[in-house]
Amino acid sequence: MKNVLEKIKSFLGTSKKEDGGSLPIKAVFKSFKEVLENNSRALEIIADMGEKLGGDYLFDINYIKGAYSELAGTVSNSLQNFDALTANKYLKLHDVFGHVDSQIKRLIYDVTPTPGVMVLSFKDITWNMFRDVGGKNAALAEMSNYLRLNIPGGFAITTSAFDEFVAENGLQERIRAIHDSSPADDRIFEEMRSLIMNGTIPEELDSAISGAVETIRETFGRDCFLAVRSSAEEEDGEHSFAGQFETVLNVPLDVKAVEDAYKKVLASLYLPGSVAYQAGLGYRIGDIKMAVGCMIMVDAVKSGVLYTVAPNGDRDIVVINSTWGLGSLIVEGQTDADMFMVKKEIEPELLGAKSGKKEFMVVNRKDGGVEKTKTSEDLAGIPSLTTEEVMELARQAVYIEKHFRKPQDIEWAFDKAGRLFILQARPLRGMEATEAGGIRHERFAEATETLMKDKGTVVQKGAGAGRVFVLRHPGEMDKFPKGSVLVSKYDSSNFVRIMPYVSAIITDVGVPTSHMASLCREFRVPTVVNAGDATRIFEHGQEVTVVIDEDGVTVYDGIVKELLKDNGKDSLKMEELYEYRKRRYVLRYISMLNLVDPTQDNFSPEGCRTLHDVIRFMHEKAVTELVVNAGRGNEIIKQHAAVKLDLTVPAGIVAIDIGGGLDISEGAGKAGFEQILSVPLRAVTRGMMHPGVWHADSVSLKVGDFFSSMIRMPDLTADRSEYVGYNVAVVSGEYLNLSIRFGYHFTVLDCYCSENARNNHIYFRFIGGATDMAKRSRRVEIISSVIRNFGFSVMVKGDLLIGRLANINRDEMEGILDQLGRLMAFTRQLDAVLNDDASVEFFAGNFMEGKYTI
Repeated sequence: MKNVLEKIKSFLGTSKKEDGGSLPIKAVFKSFKEVLENNSRALEIIADMGEKLGGDYLFDINYIKGAYSELAGTVSNSLQNFDALTANKYLKLHDVFGHVDSQIKRLIYDVTPTPGVMVLSFKDITWNMFRDVGGKNAALAEMSNYLRLNIPGGFAITTSAFDEFVAENGLQERIRAIHDSSPADDRIFEEMRSLIMNGTIPEELDSAISGAVETIRETFGRDCFLAVRSSAEEEDGEHSFAGQFETVLNVPLDVKAVEDAYKKVLASLYLPGSVAYQAGLGYRIGDIKMAVGCMIMVDAVKSGVLYTVAPNGDRDIVVINSTWGLGSLIVEGQTDADMFMVKKEIEPELLGAKSGKKEFMVVNRKDGGVEKTKTSEDLAGIPSLTTEEVMELARQAVYIEKHFRKPQDIEWAFDKAGRLFILQARPLRGMEATEAGGIRHERFAEATETLMKDKGTVVQKGAGAGRVFVLRHPGEMDKFPKGSVLVSKYDSSNFVRIMPYVSAIITDVGVPTSHMASLCREFRVPTVVNAGDATRIFEHGQEVTVVIDEDGVTVYDGIVKELLKDNGKDSLKMEELYEYRKRRYVLRYISMLNLVDPTQDNFSPEGCRTLHDVIRFMHEKAVTELVVNAGRGNEIIKQHAAVKLDLTVPAGIVAIDIGGGLDISEGAGKAGFEQILSVPLRAVTRGMMHPGVWHADSVSLKVGDFFSSMIRMPDLTADRSEYVGYNVAVVSGEYLNLSIRFGYHFTVLDCYCSENARNNHIYFRFIGGATDMAKRSRRVEIISSVIRNFGFSVMVKGDLLIGRLANINRDEMEGILDQLGRLMAFTRQLDAVLNDDASVEFFAGNFMEGKYTI
């Protein structure tokens, strides 16, 4: 029972601060408002930078420097107020901010990585570091960090490490000596390979590799293996170097084994085939530096290679080759693999499939290394990919090609859990996309029915098409079909889960500076918010084409393919420019959002990787801190004069005004409804007093429920004597923290309702009841069902419910708070009559229809 009590105390926010003290509520609220205002300004700057750096026009570097300077200062100010609000509880956030800030400044001011950096984690590699980590590593890191595709974790051993290895083993003179050697003189190159394989790893490099290996152990487990792969300076860049350098697969997670594999890859610079290839391309032998990638080895069930352009040059076709086990037999041309032809459409279309013999397969050995084995008859005779897997590969292939703006040669694998990993992506030379014009849709205005025109606020320009998916509440995201057009009442940062697969987004409510808006710019998803009634205009499942340009938004009935062919191609030449791409990459450290769900373990300072993450963390924890502080009812009443609210229902609420919440004279002990100035409190109490929702007659308890409530009473009231006899509302003109006990259950409502939708939030928490667990859970299910319809994200554990909603404009929020007031009144004694599961749907439906009879 003690553990249960501690959990309830934790959820209700009654645990005392570690420092044993607490700020006065006015000081808490002042710090809270400062955090909100700074965060809001920071997001406005991020939105502006996202629009300019993600748009299709040139911009001045001085703009980026000025905008980032203001952004960094604003986040720093927010951090100072956040420290005061949280009593320095999250000082680690300063280290995170400092790290992100240094990464951004390095990009903006063209500061190269610290000379001598030996090892870089993939998560720290930016696209323009290809000279340091090689083309292959740079592309993998970009797909992981920017595109958020599933890439095996790992690290790169840099070209600086290569230089140190050469210096440590005195190889400079030998390298210079072979500059003019004949590629046919293998004796010289064989000697060089031997010197490298017998060379000594420099102490600093050994330490760096040891640290990286230990990080892999801590992050991915001690039983994983590595693939140690070449990533030379020029590899997978202007020339592919395909198959010219060594790859060592399934290397044990042992420092010596990794270093031996590393040396083997370095030595492959001087393999006969590699030497001939370099000479054939005009490279001077010995000039190319080798970086090396060390990736988690995927225990592949099936793998292969795909081209985003057909061999005949058809750019509308994706060609996929696959086999069982590892894909090395395919890249080496040693197996009759399966082949699939897929047409690039909004929803990819399988054009044809050919099943190969697949007589042999390569698999990982348990003790390290790989082996070739005969494929079992039952596997050899069936396709290695399902239709669903083929479609997923095609979608990701198009996504990668669209990002890199060139046809791609992609290696991939599915593991035993069915997860798709991208192992490599490099340009298919000679198949570059051609330029095309921008979106032109004027000629379709009359020929095609227009469903929506010039509504809402543009977040991201572009065009998309697909079937409409009307999202009624967040839980339905798991059912979202890839390639659909998302239509939702509210915007939500949780959309990041499906954003790579969304054709376009339209919301009824929203602002261009929200977390979701930043994500849409990052993923370049055509998006319009605050459209008003999109969820009523569009039907679930209907096909539409969305075009968002300088003139606003136009939504056509059906799929208009002509509008999609040229989408985004007008910016092709722009994105090829080095300066453009580098500046835009700054957004990776600014606008990308990794922290989405506050209930997840990664929602911590350590989980913050961008400025957006830092802002998101501060916002969420600031709200939580305010909830806890404003719930100190008895303490606050001692500090401030409490005013009883004289309402038409016996809610028993006393209000503490911390600024602009009540219109009363000094010393007044009561306030009527008309004297409530607080926007959120006025809305909630108006809802409580709505005709029919407050049932004055007590609902009788059954004997079992009575004993259940008697048993629970000491637990729920322990250390909460300040709530006995009255309910507490801490208010200002725009803020409300309402702590209510009705009978044997407790409700906390914390909300901020202002003209700035970005700052607005509602936090709703409910726990307890007088009946048995089944009935209490049914009541929570009713509450959950109702508030989900208002757009809340909801967490339920037994008879505890926590709901969150944010980014709502004032008018919309007042309406929701009115409904919450009705809901709190309507459900006060409802658990007593919830005798079966059917009653949940009955009462939830009645409430939404405005029927409040119990």
